[in-house]
Amino acid sequence: MSRQQPLSAEEVCAYLLENKGFFEKNPATLAALSIPHDIHGTHSLIEHQVSTLRGQNETLRRHVAELLENARNNDQLFEKTRKLSLCLSQSPCFNEQVHALKKVLVEDFKAEGYGLILFDQPRLSSSDALLMADSTVARKQVPGLMNIEQVFCGHLRETEYKFLFPDNYKAIRSAIIIPIKEKNLTACVALGSEDEDRFHPKLGTLFAEYIGDMVGASLSKALVHALS
Repeated sequence: MSRQQPLSAEEVCAYLLENKGFFEKNPATLAALSIPHDIHGTHSLIEHQVSTLRGQNETLRRHVAELLENARNNDQLFEKTRKLSLCLSQSPCFNEQVHALKKVLVEDFKAEGYGLILFDQPRLSSSDALLMADSTVARKQVPGLMNIEQVFCGHLRETEYKFLFPDNYKAIRSAIIIPIKEKNLTACVALGSEDEDRFHPKLGTLFAEYIGDMVGASLSKALVHALS
């Protein structure tokens, strides 16, 4: 008779997966199994399974904690955005909206830097809540900023920080820029932070995009009345 070939590891695994009650019927085999461990010698299979399950449970616990934290953050962002919407709707005057926008974004969103820049509106004047700029000049000074088409989060050059936050640009380490483009209005809202990691490139921008749409529509409508 020819000698029977030993089973391969794949065959053993396949058999055990197909016969999941094997160790219940053969407890002595289970007790005899051990798994080498680099530091502590050997672990029984049960100890290894318990350790693996603990690791999986810890990973799951962290994942659930992250989901809950994200949910809380989203709830807070929703409330802040709702408050901003109410403030704008209760301030029909353009100047009132501009100041309401700054108050809510600085206080509720805890921003160390704030800038609302309107381009090419010669009939308006700059104020503590509004900066007027010429787009032609700005394209020469800060071309990178002028090319932003979507919400941007991250780090900027010093000249760009200075353009957005002239009063305290040296303290700003990260920023979020929300471009606004309406038929009669080209602008951007910028928030700055002294924390270089607060406005990072992977930060979600869904609420910022909504704020941009809401602010753009509200300011555009108020601007028509202000210039009429």
